[in-house]
This record gives sequence, C-alpha cells and structure tokens, in this order.
Amino acid sequence: MEELTGEWVILKEDEIIERNIDIKVILELSKKYEGQDITISKIPSTSYCFY
Repeated sequence: MEELTGEWVILKEDEIIERNIDIKVILELSKKYEGQDITISKIPSTSYCFY
C-alpha cells in the first residue's frame, strides 16, 4: 500500500491552528492544547485528487 503524503495538522473549531509534515512534531505541539477539543488530521498533498 502506498503511503499518503501530505501535511499533519491540528484543527480547532474547523480551523487549522498548527501544521507540520512530521507527526512527532504535531503530537508534541498538541500537548499545549491539553484539555481542549482538537483534531489531528492529515491533509493529502496536491498530487492526490479525491472525488
């Protein structure tokens, strides 16, 4: 299976508040939002197109 390339992001209330290509960095950044409702997600690179 091919790895999905792209950027990891932290979302809060449908807004990107942090972004990084490295999940380890995102997990470290997420610590400052402890106790808040956030979502960690990956945004695919522009080389992928989903319809």
